[in-house]
Amino acid sequence: MFRTAGRGNGVRRGRLAALCCLALLLAACWPGPRTAQDTLLEYMNAVQEEDLEALFCLSAGAAQADELGVTEEERRANFRTWAGEWYRAYQDGREAGRVEIGDHGVALVKLFSLGRGTFYEVLGTRVAAPGTVEVDTLLRFGYSGIDLSRFSPGTTFYLCGAPPGVVHPVRMEPYREVSLEVLDTVAVRWTMVREEASGNCPARWAVASAAPLEETVGTERITWVF
Repeated sequence: MFRTAGRGNGVRRGRLAALCCLALLLAACWPGPRTAQDTLLEYMNAVQEEDLEALFCLSAGAAQADELGVTEEERRANFRTWAGEWYRAYQDGREAGRVEIGDHGVALVKLFSLGRGTFYEVLGTRVAAPGTVEVDTLLRFGYSGIDLSRFSPGTTFYLCGAPPGVVHPVRMEPYREVSLEVLDTVAVRWTMVREEASGNCPARWAVASAAPLEETVGTERITWVF
């Protein structure tokens, strides 16, 4: 997102000890599945709750971005403006039927949470460069399981279509049939970087980018009769 400048038996036992030490060092240097889940969950919750103070620290480079300001106070204020513009763009795009996802996670998390039926799992984590990892997650949307009884007549709800970014509005109108091709599954690749403590942000993993993998898009056709 925001770019900043970088940064005999005895023998077998000895090798085993060395390998164990190496494994411990590697585990401390990049997130395994559990750490990836924790980081992503924090980020997703911050986006959903519009917790811009938490999101500031969880967005790679924001705390050191010269383009956001000279002081941390300026950077936080300009970050809030930047994030607010993306939230508004998401709302506008949702109403228009097409959301610009961008190369970060704000619009993507908001978009893929539509319908309140989305589940995700971490598929794997790999080192892309020193201090940088890629985490692949699989999203399952489960739109066919939406309980329509919780919607009152006249309510409009939104579902994701294909390709990612397409939004289908569904209006609950009596005696109406709706048939839609909606997302069933898609994998998202998250790029995370290790960031040192800065200002009020602790040392942490932060999200640098997020992108759906087009070749993993799966859809299903749903038909409802209201």
